[in-house]
Amino acid sequence: MLMKLHKSSKNDINSVVIIDIDDASLKKFGQWPWPRIISAKLIGQVSLFNPSAIGVNIIFSEKDRTSPINIQQFYKKFFNYNIEMPSLPIGLKDNDLILTESLENSQSTLSIYLSENKISSSNECWDLRSYGYDFMNIQTALHANFALCNHVTIQRSIQSLGFVNAEVDSDGLFRRMPLFINYQEKLIPSFALATLLNIDPLNEQLERNKFSILGHHIYMDRGSYVLLNFNSVSPKRISAIDILENRVDKEQIQGKIVLIGSSATGIDNGKLLANNQKISNTMIHATLIENILNDDLYVQPIIYKEVNLYLSFFLSLIMVFFLYKRWYIFIFLFFSLIMTLSIIWVTLLYFNHIYISIGYLWFPFLTFFFSMSISFILLNVKEQKRAYQALLQSHSATVDSMTLLATIHDDETGAHILRTKNYVKLLADYFYKKKMYRNILTPAYINFIYEAAPLHDIGKIGIPDAILKKPGKLTESEFEVMKTHSLLGRNVIKNTLTFYDKNDFLKVAYNIAFYHHEKWDGTGYPNGLKGDEIPIEAQFMTLADVYDALISKRRYKKAFSFEEAESIILESEGRTYSPEIIKAFIELKEEFKKIALKYQDE
Repeated sequence: MLMKLHKSSKNDINSVVIIDIDDASLKKFGQWPWPRIISAKLIGQVSLFNPSAIGVNIIFSEKDRTSPINIQQFYKKFFNYNIEMPSLPIGLKDNDLILTESLENSQSTLSIYLSENKISSSNECWDLRSYGYDFMNIQTALHANFALCNHVTIQRSIQSLGFVNAEVDSDGLFRRMPLFINYQEKLIPSFALATLLNIDPLNEQLERNKFSILGHHIYMDRGSYVLLNFNSVSPKRISAIDILENRVDKEQIQGKIVLIGSSATGIDNGKLLANNQKISNTMIHATLIENILNDDLYVQPIIYKEVNLYLSFFLSLIMVFFLYKRWYIFIFLFFSLIMTLSIIWVTLLYFNHIYISIGYLWFPFLTFFFSMSISFILLNVKEQKRAYQALLQSHSATVDSMTLLATIHDDETGAHILRTKNYVKLLADYFYKKKMYRNILTPAYINFIYEAAPLHDIGKIGIPDAILKKPGKLTESEFEVMKTHSLLGRNVIKNTLTFYDKNDFLKVAYNIAFYHHEKWDGTGYPNGLKGDEIPIEAQFMTLADVYDALISKRRYKKAFSFEEAESIILESEGRTYSPEIIKAFIELKEEFKKIALKYQDE
């Protein structure tokens, strides 16, 4: 006869004992399935210890083929041979009847398996409606169309059963358990709950997602799921072989809820937990019972997920507004506030047995915020690009105006500007492809050189016309005045740099205007720089300016032929130009000629 349930507190001992048909038991009594006379003896032995309830987590779906009566029928059917067992009592001829009697006497709860899909016609259950519960107010999202039950002889002998289904989440981990599944318009309880219902039949009025059993309140989500707490009191485990060989004290089982099942390899592969440990199906149901009796179950209401989704979207809009206003300090403070409050909120819910992962808020929040921020950044980049293009056009117009002012004052033409800027770009591209000066020459820097080249003689606007436009050779004093155009050009650009010291374009223009008359051997002006002391862009400009001056007609000279100009430049190797510059010119001289012809003076 079953005893009253032993009440346990949080700090007390366990309320559930698992009788485990483990590997040691199988080694002793043979591989599974055992003859049901052994299972009957195991259940009978347990019931002698007066537990409060017994649940058998084994589905006896077929006849026991080891029963003497079944063996007799087998030999008669296949060999037409009658096996006589005159000395065997009739009560021992059918193992299924022996097991049935043991189940009835112990008032055990049996297990079944429910499924949406057809299992096997030979294992389909007969009508289970008599086992269902009229919990009309309880909702469940799970519906089953088929069931794997016990053999009809066994099934009809019991009054209590429950499903043993325990499915993992989408990530392959086991966390939650349904308490009810709808089958044949009846609610079938889980095996663990059915075992408790065998003690407390729940006659009170039930709410939609809440009910009480044995004085403990159970809260479920809309699908009748609860979250198991594996940090609660752990069930005690006893090997079946210890029960069968009478090596267990009565006090270990008396007043406890006993679940009989197997953790043996090949019988139960177990479910993977978040801590990377595996747990048997029987241990899952035992833990569920311990959770109920210790008020340690957690629930995860679906509405909280929805609330978090909408809340995260709203918070993302606020963050994007701050981003739009460029209130970066508010973004940091608001982000910190959300993090702090969400942690406090989740903690408070956890202490009230409501589990909500902080990821339900933070994952959509960060996703929404990231998506909106990317959209905002793309729009901002587009606006900046448009503003930058306008700035470049303005910048280019300013450069053109300054260049035009210099060319009007001098006798140079606009074609000279076009030719020289293309010469320097040709040289810069050559050195870039040869991977020379790679710490300086980049595509952006080469573009700066190309755009800044027209400013190389900007300083000539400060040279008197009498000197600048003199048709003959300049005197020594006049030449000294002419040389000051490098300093004047530097001063013009330097004045602008004081306001825009981070502008790389102006720095390139500064180097070109100030140093384009320096020579490789140090005999140039205004500073007498030598070798690579001369900025590379100024070295390019020196060759471009001299080459174009040689092939162009001036009021003080006639134009040289391409061959003459090339010869003069090559003779200046090591003096005016570096060997590398000359080498580049030799390879590019035909390209120089093409540029000169393309932009020749009208």
